[in-house]
Amino acid sequence: MILPDDCEDKEWVIPTRTGGYSSSTVCGVNSRTYHGFLIVPQNSPHFRFLVLSKFEDFLRVGREEIPLNTNHYLGGFFPDGYKFITRFERGRNYVKWYYQYGTIDVEKTLVVNQFYNSVDVTYRTTKGSFRICPLITYRSHHLTWKNRQGFFVMETQGNRINILFENKPILSFEIDGENRVEPTGYWYYNFMYKLDKENGSNFEEDLYNPFCIYSLDSHITIHAYSGEKPATSPPKGLHRDPVKLIGENGLDFLVKGNRGWAIIAGYHWFDEWGRDTFISMEGILLMNNETEAVLQILRRYFSLEEKGMLPNGYIDYNGEPIYRGVDVSLWGINAVYKYFLYTHDKDAVKELFPVMQDIVEWYDKGNGIVYNKGGIIFHRGAPRTWMDAQYDGVVVTPREGAAVEVNALWYNALKVMDYLSNVTGLSDDRYGKMAEETKRSFVSTFEGERFLYDVVDWDGKPDRSLRPNQIFAVSLPFPVVEGDLAKKVVNTVEDSLFRPYGLSSLSRESPQYKPVYKGDRASRDNAYHNGPIWPWLLGSFIDAKVRLETNQIVLKLLIDQLRPLMSLAEKNGGYLPEIFDDVPPYKSRGCMAQAWSNAEVYRGITKLINL
Repeated sequence: MILPDDCEDKEWVIPTRTGGYSSSTVCGVNSRTYHGFLIVPQNSPHFRFLVLSKFEDFLRVGREEIPLNTNHYLGGFFPDGYKFITRFERGRNYVKWYYQYGTIDVEKTLVVNQFYNSVDVTYRTTKGSFRICPLITYRSHHLTWKNRQGFFVMETQGNRINILFENKPILSFEIDGENRVEPTGYWYYNFMYKLDKENGSNFEEDLYNPFCIYSLDSHITIHAYSGEKPATSPPKGLHRDPVKLIGENGLDFLVKGNRGWAIIAGYHWFDEWGRDTFISMEGILLMNNETEAVLQILRRYFSLEEKGMLPNGYIDYNGEPIYRGVDVSLWGINAVYKYFLYTHDKDAVKELFPVMQDIVEWYDKGNGIVYNKGGIIFHRGAPRTWMDAQYDGVVVTPREGAAVEVNALWYNALKVMDYLSNVTGLSDDRYGKMAEETKRSFVSTFEGERFLYDVVDWDGKPDRSLRPNQIFAVSLPFPVVEGDLAKKVVNTVEDSLFRPYGLSSLSRESPQYKPVYKGDRASRDNAYHNGPIWPWLLGSFIDAKVRLETNQIVLKLLIDQLRPLMSLAEKNGGYLPEIFDDVPPYKSRGCMAQAWSNAEVYRGITKLINL
């Protein structure tokens, strides 16, 4: 038996690879606004709506009905189906619950049909039959619904049942197995989502039940889908090797949208983001031989370049690009370089190179956001780096001025341009000269007594906070810092910020240090980049460590230090979360499945294994 109080933070998620997903908890209690059997993008892969929350389901034996599900209402848990769960199983594209009622065994399997907005739910019992009642809604996966907002209509076409909301088709059902359908039209009130309540978010919900299905034997399958109905997918198991599991499941962040391939930054709530896309490309796509997807994504992003800026995100309902991050274009240039290393595709580089030149030209001359002062890139406005938390007009880590990783990326971009201009026969020696100027200025601008400054403001005043951003000065393909200073940077980061789950975002010595990410929006955002551990930074830390460490035994021991992270990935269905608290027991927080966490951990650990 799995007690509901113990299971509400034991979540599972299976992406549909359209931008949507299926998600709940191991005992079937939805504890987030984002939980539901089927979440569907309305402008794929963006603008995701919950359409099928769950099934209110019962085993029927004679005149008795035994609940299989449990809900958390404002008044408590009901019904008590959790009491009969003996085991929960998670696979690559499915989850399965095992129940026992006396001598009767029941299995309930949910399979996600990837690349379609579709799930199949199958019930089997050794005795009896089933009553199954879908609970539906039609709302953004960010927001709950109360008080019967809108009208649902049920239409039957042969074996298919269509659900319309305000005359718009939103969901269809088809049923395999002898059954009868009874229209109901009931509302279920006051569902309570515990994890959202703890976060100070919307947490109360009403759901609609249009009909109930009565099976006439011991086996039934319900196909629920929005749009095109796919063929049924067979259940697939998880890879047993934890490293390969992390790499294989990374592909679930690659989705097919209306404009082609895209990478979703994280499940449940993150959308497609430029920065995360470029950072994740190698670990998710190139290492999985998805080179065509990489080129398609690069072409789409580079076609949207504006004054040197590549999109950091998109407006969900219409897909229009948003330009904000000052590092995004530089990560984009790095991604082209990685693509070339894997494919040696000179034609693609020649195609993208004019946009890369335009990016460098705008960063060099300034575009109103970025400015070049003696080889150092300064920026105005906040937040414009990856440390971008803000709430109610408060920017928690503004980092306005010259940010250390932005300038490491700038130097790296110039060296990439120098390298690719020669490889493609488009030789231009100015990039190498620009890089030399940046390298000289970088050290004089950012070198502190023990480590690199995180930010230097417009007046030359440094921020002496010890943060992990300096690791990029050593880790990128073309490091701007070498020799003793590079060793000092890596040693300081390792001694002060390295953890078994990633790098802490701020030294414990800082007055701003907040190790735990929980509470309301303000509490969480104030902590977000001020202490919690970020797994994605491990990839760059490993790059820097491998570059400087000559003792391979020391490097191989890093794999053992990261065993807790790999163990968590196994328990989490192959996904790595966004962040962890920086205090034992290092509780995972934020998105339960984060693209760049999977990508960079997989890339980094694979590099260590292959030494």
